[in-house]
Amino acid sequence: MGAAERNLDLEFHADRVAEIVDDEYVAVTQESFVGEAVERFREFEPRTDETTVYYLYVTDNSGRLVGVMSLRELLNAQEDDVVEDHMSTDLITIDADADPELAAAEMADRDFSALPVVDDDGVLVGVLRTDDMLEVVEEEATEDILKSAGFSFADVERSRSSAILESSIPRILRLRLPWLIVALAGGLLAGGVIEQFEDTLEAVVALAFFVPVIMDMGGNVGTQASTIFVRGLALGQIDDRNAMRYFAREGLIGLLIGLIIGAIGAGAAYLWQIDEPYALELALVVFIGLVSVCVVASVVGYVIPWIMNKLGFDPAAASDPLITTVKDVTALLIYFGLAAVLLQELL
Repeated sequence: MGAAERNLDLEFHADRVAEIVDDEYVAVTQESFVGEAVERFREFEPRTDETTVYYLYVTDNSGRLVGVMSLRELLNAQEDDVVEDHMSTDLITIDADADPELAAAEMADRDFSALPVVDDDGVLVGVLRTDDMLEVVEEEATEDILKSAGFSFADVERSRSSAILESSIPRILRLRLPWLIVALAGGLLAGGVIEQFEDTLEAVVALAFFVPVIMDMGGNVGTQASTIFVRGLALGQIDDRNAMRYFAREGLIGLLIGLIIGAIGAGAAYLWQIDEPYALELALVVFIGLVSVCVVASVVGYVIPWIMNKLGFDPAAASDPLITTVKDVTALLIYFGLAAVLLQELL
């Protein structure tokens, strides 16, 4: 399979490594002489200039992979030596039926430029190279970005063969409106919360200046948490066995982030209103508000994708709009509720 064919496969989203495997490699049987293997390298003619071969793969007479040699090791050996005496049997392989994204993560962890691909019987079927994996990573990243923005799974699949910008206006509206309506409903709900504390805002106008800070910080922390969770779920790093451990860890991280950001925000609020009698109370409200929103955003950024996944929905599809709604309403209730209590004498 040449480079052009591999690219075509990737455009239609390869579900198995076997669909993007490269058959351009050099292999000999274990009883071959080093001189024969070197000659095989000399005769090798790649179909494109982009293909570079650094390894010699060694098989038995049935085609099963039994060893590997680097090109440097091969050239340093004597020509009349048997390949089997120099090959490494400590093999790292990728299963032909493996998920390409998981294979990409494996290659990144191992820091190899190429890895052999074998079938269920251990027979060498091809090689997976770094350039193949870069395309997989780029494709998966594009898919995750589209999904987290509120695109449905079916539309993400169709977007691989037809650019969204070239789609008809009705299709784009069907694609983007549903979750934007969810976000609109959340915004209206948040606006209703602010309206309930109108008297508090009129008494302490400075509270209004920190509303965007509270909401933006929650959005950033929630997006980070959901992105980490969705990626961990996709790569198989998060499952039922360790979900609670990661949940507790994410909550702790949110608390630590909140304490740091809250201290900075509270300091800024106090210095800004230092001449006002309520400066200290305002700083405390901002501090607790920022800590609360960071913790809430971290928790819902983890819990909402998890719940959607357990219910059988795509966890990346609707997470951001729902997370935004929950953390905005919760953060505003805490922020203004606390302000109404601590600044009560001004109301």
